[in-house]
Amino acid sequence: MASVAESSFPLLCQIKSQRRVTSSTLRNSSLVRVSPPHFASGSLSFRRRSFVLGHRSEFARCVEATAPDSSGSPSGDDEQEDALQATIDKSKKVLDMQRNLLHQIAERRKLVSSIKESTPNLDDGKPSAKEDANTTTDAAKKEKMDGDANGSVTYVKSSLNKEPEATTPLKSSKQSSPSAKSPEKEKPSGVPWSSVVASSVDPPYEPSSTITSSKKTSDPVTSSGNTSKSPAGAFWSDPLPSYLTKTPATPSIKTEEYMETKEEKIHEEASSDTNEPSKDEEKPPPLAGANVMNVILVAAECAPFSKTGGLGDVAGALPKALARRGHRVMVVVPRYAEYEEAKDVGVRKRYKVAGQDMEVMYFHAYIDGVDFVFIDSPVFRHLSGNIYGGNRLDILKRMVLFCKAAVEVPWYVPCGGVCYGDGNLAFIANDWHTALLPVYLKAYYRDHGLMKYTRSVLVIHNIAHQGRGPVDDFSYVDLPGHYLDSFKLYDPVGGEHFNIFAAGLKAADRVLTVSHGYSWEVKTLEGGWGLHNIINENNWKFRGIVNGIDTKEWNPKFDIHLRSDGYTNYSLETLDVGKPQCKAALQKELGLPVRPDVPLIGFIGRLDQQKGVDLIAEAVPWMMSQDVQLVMLGTGRPDLEEVLRRMEHQYRDKARGWVGFSVKTAHRITAGADVLLMPSRFEPCGLNQLYAMKYGTVPVVHAVGGLRDTVQQFDPYSETGLGWTFDSAEAGKLIHALGNCLLTYREYKESWEGLQRRGMTQDLSWDNAAEKYEEVLVAAKYQW
Repeated sequence: MASVAESSFPLLCQIKSQRRVTSSTLRNSSLVRVSPPHFASGSLSFRRRSFVLGHRSEFARCVEATAPDSSGSPSGDDEQEDALQATIDKSKKVLDMQRNLLHQIAERRKLVSSIKESTPNLDDGKPSAKEDANTTTDAAKKEKMDGDANGSVTYVKSSLNKEPEATTPLKSSKQSSPSAKSPEKEKPSGVPWSSVVASSVDPPYEPSSTITSSKKTSDPVTSSGNTSKSPAGAFWSDPLPSYLTKTPATPSIKTEEYMETKEEKIHEEASSDTNEPSKDEEKPPPLAGANVMNVILVAAECAPFSKTGGLGDVAGALPKALARRGHRVMVVVPRYAEYEEAKDVGVRKRYKVAGQDMEVMYFHAYIDGVDFVFIDSPVFRHLSGNIYGGNRLDILKRMVLFCKAAVEVPWYVPCGGVCYGDGNLAFIANDWHTALLPVYLKAYYRDHGLMKYTRSVLVIHNIAHQGRGPVDDFSYVDLPGHYLDSFKLYDPVGGEHFNIFAAGLKAADRVLTVSHGYSWEVKTLEGGWGLHNIINENNWKFRGIVNGIDTKEWNPKFDIHLRSDGYTNYSLETLDVGKPQCKAALQKELGLPVRPDVPLIGFIGRLDQQKGVDLIAEAVPWMMSQDVQLVMLGTGRPDLEEVLRRMEHQYRDKARGWVGFSVKTAHRITAGADVLLMPSRFEPCGLNQLYAMKYGTVPVVHAVGGLRDTVQQFDPYSETGLGWTFDSAEAGKLIHALGNCLLTYREYKESWEGLQRRGMTQDLSWDNAAEKYEEVLVAAKYQW
């Protein structure tokens, strides 16, 4: 307990030091050498004084001496009086310091009490933070002063009981305030990179079951004499030289707007809807403990704002799972449209891309405990229908701008009034679109002694897309010349070329894939798509983690997209009623005949050869002959988009093709379809099959990558399995597996219901995956 008190109140160390000096003086003084039993009238007397320090603790003090020594020598009397006076003076100083400490404790308690009183009590039946503080403030143990055999005084050190930390989560940004703020100082002109040191930023105050202090990555900020009071409402951040921007960031002035938005979110979450999961159904995962970090996930898409495939779902769900474990988490994505939740934070920066200055603006939203930061620029606008549209150079320029702006977000974008800084920070980049981020982090910061303890993790969602081009494309990425070799890759067919994914794999501290099976496939010649040698050379930092799903968004019992237009929410208990109703509503919405006896087959995904859309096109004539209905949703290659249009035109009563992407329609197809097709030639993980099983829709998949890991073949004899699989990317194999599926649907209703129920009862949440991601981040942090 003493160590806790010393760490919380540094002045205690000084007081204890003064006590030791006082005790030593008393022992050395001749006045206390007289044995206590021989004290008579006029001899040395002792009096105890009790001092209360927050709780009851006793400090004995020698305060009076009334008689001279029996020797009567004048010189001895003077020495004794001087020694006694020195002891009394030192005791007074100690008492003054203790009074100052009491005042400091009282001030801190007032601050903590005001914070706790302003915390909204979101959980009914639970005591508030203020009540917790009152009930846990007990009196400290009383300690006694003992005299030794020689009459010397021994002071027993008192300990302060540590007050339990409040467990009520603070979601209001008003409670996020740094303990000390240093004024921003501009980098003097002419200073070399190596001489510039950036101060680390302490994370904002967020009570949790444990409180950890981030390790400082730069010189500490001196708090005495060097701090200046910030104006009200102004954001602050530590200075960091920007090597990517052309102009300094404009500080934000929209604190009040952010506070109001965040308070509205708190009130919305506090007033729980009847259709939302109850507290009993949502069990919080264990907290991260001592490994709490600042995590920034950077991706080209993020559900529900922008999504074309599984990457958007991962970017939308994984950060929430990490935040539930106690981490401070941010998601950085381009702003493709005007999102209602996102507010302009007032920060403007300029970056040079291909010799042209481009300005970006930053928008912010706080949702489900996660900071969402949107980077706005004219090059991102009006791309919501096809976010990967444009020619090769246009896409490359967009990604260069995005990565340059994203790597500086923790320094210039205040979230809750405080920037993330580089303290205990880890970036999670996703696919080739953000593979430049680990390279920029290394080239512009770590190579110059800045952000030395910031780590980067690169996640491979689809290794087939690599950001390839001619070697001349290196001139667009704005990097020192010696980095060219990191981008060069030799292709036996195309020769030497420029490859962004290759450079990202080399620069990242850790590399992940989204399933165990895919982590093995990318190391092979067939599955590595030319990068297998680099992956095998960096095998030590490689790992596979199976994705989960956001069970709050993807849950038929609480799905907000099933509350209108004839759809309905359903669960395992109401499956036999709710799912047929959703099927009828989907048929009606799509303009198909409402026939409950006809199997409704769905496909959701990117229109790409990798997804096996061409195999479905080959199998369409056979499917239409089997009296089924087919609906396909997706966007991608123009020729495959045309396949969907022709299919709908040819089979108007049986097929529908939706070119584009709609989150609401994806949810409704998942709920209303009986079967989901995923004939992917390769699939790193796949999420649609997980969504389908959660909604009681049976998947038919090609047994590759994550599909093999998550969908087990149905066995009619043992009544086990979750769907049907086929082992070769051929239309004939797809037709064979789908034929068995349709036979079971029509002839074996009990087996079909068993497939649905087994899929719905699986634990597919992100909490398990988030724990494994945390292990990787910690390993990267300590370079295990």
